[in-house]
Amino acid sequence: MAAAQHLIDDLMARAVAEFDTNPLCGQLLRRLSNEVPDQFCMAALEYLASNENSNFHRLLSILMLRQPSIYDQLMNPLYGSKQRAIHLFRRLLAVDPSFDLKLARRLPDKHGGQAFCDSQSAARGIEILDEASSGRRLLPILGHLVHSEDVRISAKATLLVGRRLQNPEWAARQLKRDDARIRANAIESIWGLKSPRAKTLLEQCLTDSSGRVKGNSLVGLHLIGESGVAPQVGLLAANSDYGLRSTAAWTMGRIGDPCFMPNLNALIRDDHPQVRGAALRSLIEIRRIESKTAHALAARAEEAARAAPEVVAEKVAKAADAFGAIDIHLDGSSYAMGSRG
Repeated sequence: MAAAQHLIDDLMARAVAEFDTNPLCGQLLRRLSNEVPDQFCMAALEYLASNENSNFHRLLSILMLRQPSIYDQLMNPLYGSKQRAIHLFRRLLAVDPSFDLKLARRLPDKHGGQAFCDSQSAARGIEILDEASSGRRLLPILGHLVHSEDVRISAKATLLVGRRLQNPEWAARQLKRDDARIRANAIESIWGLKSPRAKTLLEQCLTDSSGRVKGNSLVGLHLIGESGVAPQVGLLAANSDYGLRSTAAWTMGRIGDPCFMPNLNALIRDDHPQVRGAALRSLIEIRRIESKTAHALAARAEEAARAAPEVVAEKVAKAADAFGAIDIHLDGSSYAMGSRG
């Protein structure tokens, strides 16, 4: 089998190299997909994981759509990360605009039948569709999954449906559910809504018994520009419950404000590993955001240099001083942060 796969890999490499000049390459790929589908899929997926777009990649996508195993490749978490699955799905959707409907119909139907996948795969499928299929056209197919007896599926469906409805009243009905994941996703589904009802709902959920719901409510309030969010996150960070401290650390990273650096500096030394892990991830996220900001400043400075060379030096210096520099040093037991100025 290994030898056969090696041969398929060699043939695929030759096909990609000669695809635009050798008309036999397309015939070769079609033959491989029909005669040795498993080996073909393994080789094709390596090429489709890239960001390259060519006639070769388009044909691979068309041939992969004909493979019965493609749904398992997308939905089964054992085959790779969610981001890998979303990337592959988007490639296939670009070739077949109805592929999102086909994937949606692989999920349990309204009568509990048509179960082509297990709970984990169904949840992954909903995540892919939520991320990569826009609009409301999936609601007639997937709307019933909000009320699935499988809480994992119900929570994922709540986020997908809620994001497309953007309706505070609908979200409020989901907040009566017992499972915290469902309530948290209902709140996340109205992020960005600035209506009085949405704001009231976010404020009410600050008293929810679940840290996840509280965290999502704080992020939602931040996104609509409400003041006083940072002090409330700080109070969570000082709570005696490690779950709430972990929520605080996650919330800081999701908001992405450098003002939380001192809090995260303390939380990374927390007694509980869950809190330390959340704090580290948030520190990295905030550093990533600031790095993007630095690149944006540099790009704007370069543009200004072309337009007005005589003033750019002063602007760049001011921007650099305002931004400063942050370094994260991790040796497994310590964390240090330093900045200029």
